[in-house]
Amino acid sequence: MQPDTGILHTAAPPDGTFPRRARQLKDDASPPLEGEHIETTNWEDARHWMSIYGDLLEFKRGILERIRLDLAKLPPVARSAAEQDFTLIAGQMDGYQKRLDLWHQRLLELGGLWLEPEGRVIRYQGREATLTVREFQLFQFLLNHPYRFFTVPEILGQAWAEPTLFPEEVRNYVRRVRKVIAALKIPCDVVNRPGRGYSLEFRGDK
Repeated sequence: MQPDTGILHTAAPPDGTFPRRARQLKDDASPPLEGEHIETTNWEDARHWMSIYGDLLEFKRGILERIRLDLAKLPPVARSAAEQDFTLIAGQMDGYQKRLDLWHQRLLELGGLWLEPEGRVIRYQGREATLTVREFQLFQFLLNHPYRFFTVPEILGQAWAEPTLFPEEVRNYVRRVRKVIAALKIPCDVVNRPGRGYSLEFRGDK
């Protein structure tokens, strides 16, 4: 039995194909946007909606940060209204994140991307690679949180739970994971933005 790792694991059938229907995905996580159809069999649709929700989350994070910085400067009445706005936007973000997670599961299902934690194996469209423990943990962590940026200390503490490792270890393993992604021809990239950290993004979304 596979451990619960937080991402969708779809057992590969004998013929090597992968299911393309979304029967097991409940589309009631939060209200969808107009035009969304989780039943799509088009991988590009899944990538499109992941990109939209990723952008919405990024936009809302910026608004929340501005509100947070302004709260202490506001008089009591205005502060109360701003706190209500903060709560409202945080709730919207929770809904967006649920939709993003749902599309993330659908994307994995449609793309045939399969992770086997016990053997630290990644399979994609007939190709596979066996990773080291830290390589697998890093890839799985970023895959579980697509379009979110993590700093080096956050990766050390959350992906590996080893905050005492040197920052260069993260950069080294990022390079190794990128080589695996390229070798398997998985259409995603581990991107780096100064001051924000590393994120896994699917190619063609930005």
